[in-house]
Amino acid sequence: MKIQFTAYVKHDLVTMMKIGLLSGIVGGFALFSSFFWIDMDLGVAPGTFYKMVGVVVGLHEMPAIIFGFFAHMITAAVIGMVFCVVSLSHKYLRINGISKGIVAGIITGIEVYALIFLPLSTYVMIPIAQDYTMGLRGVVLSDETDEITKLLQNPEKMLWGSLILHMLYGGIMGLFSSIMLYEKYSPKSKNNR
Repeated sequence: MKIQFTAYVKHDLVTMMKIGLLSGIVGGFALFSSFFWIDMDLGVAPGTFYKMVGVVVGLHEMPAIIFGFFAHMITAAVIGMVFCVVSLSHKYLRINGISKGIVAGIITGIEVYALIFLPLSTYVMIPIAQDYTMGLRGVVLSDETDEITKLLQNPEKMLWGSLILHMLYGGIMGLFSSIMLYEKYSPKSKNNR
């Protein structure tokens, strides 16, 4: 089914992008504390999960953590926007209730995990981080190396935990999207049109 871009659909597209942006950011912030919980559970310093993202691009210490945080939040916002815009493409995908929003969000979280996070982690981030801990990439800081090595020693725990967090992110994003869309799809608003 092809979307015809009438003035109404263009308005809906912009509205859905805004709702998706906000929903994605809310979901990303909801996971913010979870990453610190993972760090604690693995026995590493708070922020190590984010730091690993920054180390991959050559940053260290606080700049690496800040980069990882912003990379994660931007990704969460983009995923939220895509989620809401795709819901316009077919009547069966429309988020017209809280339970549908949560389920669609969880499915989206699983898809993002399987199609983006898992391959990126397995084939890019983990190998680069392993090279870094062995001194094969740039300046090596011993405390960072120890923290990242602890993360890398628990890949199954990190990957399974990430799946759960992606599902949680999706559920929160879907919930928040459905709450913001409630007025648009509620029976009361349909009667007032």
